[in-house]
Amino acid sequence: MRRGLLLVAGTCVPLVLAAQRPAAARSCNLELFNYDSTTTLAIKMPGGQYNSFYGRGIRGKCTNTDQRLAGDSLEAIGDAKSYTIIGHAHYAEARITLDADRILYFQLEERVVAEGNVVAVTEKGTRMRGPRAEYFRAMPGIRAVAQLVATGRPVTRLSPSDAGGGATDTVEVVADRINDVADSLIYAGGSVVITRPDLTAVSDSATMDGGTEWARLSGRPRIDGKGESKFTLVGRQVDLWSRNKRLERVLSADSAVATSDDVRLASDTIDMRLSGQKLSRAYAWGRSRAKAHTTDRDIVADSIDVDMPAQVLRELHAVRGARASSRTDSTRFTSTEDDWLLGDTIVATFDTVRAAADTAAKPVIRSIVAAGNAASFYQVASSQGAKAAPNLNYVKGKGITVDFGADRAVNSVTVRQKASGVYLELMPVDSLKADTSAASAKDAAKNKGAASPAAKTPGAKTPGAKSAGAKSPGAKSPAPETPARGSVPATSTPVRKP
Repeated sequence: MRRGLLLVAGTCVPLVLAAQRPAAARSCNLELFNYDSTTTLAIKMPGGQYNSFYGRGIRGKCTNTDQRLAGDSLEAIGDAKSYTIIGHAHYAEARITLDADRILYFQLEERVVAEGNVVAVTEKGTRMRGPRAEYFRAMPGIRAVAQLVATGRPVTRLSPSDAGGGATDTVEVVADRINDVADSLIYAGGSVVITRPDLTAVSDSATMDGGTEWARLSGRPRIDGKGESKFTLVGRQVDLWSRNKRLERVLSADSAVATSDDVRLASDTIDMRLSGQKLSRAYAWGRSRAKAHTTDRDIVADSIDVDMPAQVLRELHAVRGARASSRTDSTRFTSTEDDWLLGDTIVATFDTVRAAADTAAKPVIRSIVAAGNAASFYQVASSQGAKAAPNLNYVKGKGITVDFGADRAVNSVTVRQKASGVYLELMPVDSLKADTSAASAKDAAKNKGAASPAAKTPGAKTPGAKSAGAKSPGAKSPAPETPARGSVPATSTPVRKP
């Protein structure tokens, strides 16, 4: 219970805490309220000011501002115009509330230092916990806006209005140092970790603007999406934009790599769009070219546009110098080559109905269309079985459409305008030997028929006939070896559909 004595700065000697001359505009004129147990000691200094000491509980307020002080004990230094609160220290004003083991208030600088088990709560409800914090008051002639600087790896939880979604303290920022400017702009440095309901982000430094809902991560940033559909984004600098506290866009610049359940993108720059906290679109471009990797396919081009509503892959557009390659099925034939498709542009379409019905299933490709100087090379299983080499098909034209079956195997290839190509089919070894033997027998029969008139006229020679012991052309010719892979046997067809 407080006593009736009211200690007012400048009116009660020696219990004077503030400067005895008029204070500057909006500078604190402190009044102290002591308790029955409060002890006091005041020492007058040569300059006329007093150093005063209060123990066993003290409270105070500024008569001309909204500042409030409280604690177990207080030390006031008249010349320095500073106050030190020790034990259950409390400082409050409209913009911020500070609680700590010790609080120092430097009136000339309008600076408040909190040390030991610091808890700071801003006007908007943002809460910071850490070992040390400095609060710089907004003061005409000193600084235009208030700042809160926390060190020693504080933990900051944004207010419900900043966090969004109606939840309490759902966005957490942890860093070696955090600077909060005007309770709106936050700078974080040193092993930054940002945790939101929809993602976790790490970086060397971060800047967050609550007014524009923009944030930037610099220095080895990494973002991991949470929830049912996850994604990962890395780069050297990442920018994030939100609307109504929900993430809508993420832009990664320089050595960017984005990975989702269905596709992996890599390029100089990647721009990702989100809707309902799920990826809906992604763009990749840059001098190093854009690269997309899916379950069984790789696509490279100057730029790539991935359409994936509700994070289900639907279409992939590759523009300028596009190349799509796919890995072959080793259970159908033996080959070390990939199938590939070239074109000025390539559009790959995926089966979204099947993917939406089974969220665990990977997207199944339906077709790939190449337009402009298109060329295609793909391999088809031969009749020789899985251990044999495949048949080869190469075509080119103005446009090529490759349709796939349910098993992801090539179903058909359609070439439009200026179509040309070749189909190489692997022939069985036995059939080649049989063809060669039949041809040899036929040649022998012809040679025998040509030599019979000479037998009827002894000593006569047929013009052009060879002497005894000479072999007729083609007679007993050794069977040719099995043609090497890629050669064209006499029975092959120039352009043929498998």
